[in-house]
Amino acid sequence: MPYISLYRKYRPQTFQDVVGQQIVVKTLKNSIINNKISHAYIFSGPRGTGKTSIAKIFSKAVNCKNNQNGDLCNNCDVCLSNFDDEIDIIEIDAASNNGVDEIREIRNNVKLLPSKLKYRVYIIDEVHMLSISAFNALLKTLEEPPEYCIFILATTEINKIPLTVISRCQKFDFKKINKKDIIERLKYITNNESKKLNDNIYELIADLSNGGLRDAINLLDQVLSINKDEITQTDVLDIVGDIDYNSIIKLLKYITNCDIKNSILEIDNYNNTGKNFLKIVELLENVIKDILIFNNTNEYYDKEYEDKLISFSKIDINDLIKVSNELFNLEYELKRNNNHKTIAEIYFIKMCLLFDNKTEEEKKLVIDNKLNINDNNGINTNNVDIDLKKIYINNSLFGANKQLKLDFTNKYGIINEYLTNKTYNSIANLLVKSSPEVVSENYVLITFKNSFEVVLFEKNIEESKKLLKKIYNKNYNIVAVTNDEWNDIKKEYINNIKNGVKYNYIDPNIDLIKNKNNNSSKLENNIENIFGDEYKIIE
Repeated sequence: MPYISLYRKYRPQTFQDVVGQQIVVKTLKNSIINNKISHAYIFSGPRGTGKTSIAKIFSKAVNCKNNQNGDLCNNCDVCLSNFDDEIDIIEIDAASNNGVDEIREIRNNVKLLPSKLKYRVYIIDEVHMLSISAFNALLKTLEEPPEYCIFILATTEINKIPLTVISRCQKFDFKKINKKDIIERLKYITNNESKKLNDNIYELIADLSNGGLRDAINLLDQVLSINKDEITQTDVLDIVGDIDYNSIIKLLKYITNCDIKNSILEIDNYNNTGKNFLKIVELLENVIKDILIFNNTNEYYDKEYEDKLISFSKIDINDLIKVSNELFNLEYELKRNNNHKTIAEIYFIKMCLLFDNKTEEEKKLVIDNKLNINDNNGINTNNVDIDLKKIYINNSLFGANKQLKLDFTNKYGIINEYLTNKTYNSIANLLVKSSPEVVSENYVLITFKNSFEVVLFEKNIEESKKLLKKIYNKNYNIVAVTNDEWNDIKKEYINNIKNGVKYNYIDPNIDLIKNKNNNSSKLENNIENIFGDEYKIIE
């Protein structure tokens, strides 16, 4: 016998089986008892809260030949029939049947009397997916339906249904099912399946389901499939790619302590273990919300959780709001791009830097120590990335001219054509924010508004080269700087020209360090050839 998933096996078959939604059930049962059946209903609410199940129960209950207080008798041929075989109860998935032709077919069929039942019932699931023309066709049917027809429209997005349709239906709002009811149902199922879990596992599943009983039962099904003597919370979290609140609180501490290193290590760990970055963002937003509530209430949460939140109570509320804003921005970027790890790293660095209390002098000292710069002309050979960047900037300036830049920028807009390309959309979305400033035969210098975009570019430089190769059919060495850095580079170049300092081409493949005092090579470019006539030196 094929395996039947738990959510199908334990789907409610009568109103008595329904978990939660007591008001909806009571109202529908009373309408049957009092024989006040409407011609159209809208069931709206979150997924997995019983909309379709109750629609199916109601469609049988109105046709039951001996209903028991508005519920199914479970004895007559209607109650005992297989729902899928009942030709007078039609279930339609609007997600895949959303055209006007399907609705016109319904409109034609409603003229026919039911084959054997009192009412012909149409259940249209995900009704918000219907097209405008389909809604208009449905509206005509709802205005003057036959007395033997009932329409039940189910939706998770009531805001997408025209008001003209809503006004012709009885509307029922389905609420998220409370945690207690979900836990009781999960325990009932595991008991019937001769299984047992610890109470903390039931609570975790209920929390993760977010008020959706179907999601909770599906997760329970996966948990029971682990087939271990002792299921742990970590087992459950691993199934859904989620993390516990202790880890989230630890991550928030790294952020508020400006601990960039451990923040990035944590992100790397999440990525390696397949965690969902959107879920991490959601959990961080929840903790920040909890901190703000904790700071302005008394005994709102249990003591154990409040003991964890108290360490954040002295943080300035404005800083927490700034972190929250960055999380919202990160959530948006994660939904638009595929490179989740890199995007997350950039935004977590930004959030950490919100709590950087170093003075400008202290920051400069840290940078100087890292670069090991001993004089104004030296390049640190211990830092290959910094060396290479300086070489690329030098070579961009050395071989550049206005015509090469013009030819390059004329085709740069082609990047927009790759914004929806699955292979290149991530890097294309980044490059459209850049501006080419200097172009030579083999080197390109581009600018971004901020350093975070530069870092993101540098992490994806190979992808950038591949995209430019597709557009220009040649290999470019690319270097990126911020707008502010570019202004400094430009000023330095102009001053060097005025002072007679000459540049050499540096081969990046050999360990050659440029010395500004080396005048053995003639400068190939003058200022106006790179930057335009406005920078021309007047003798």
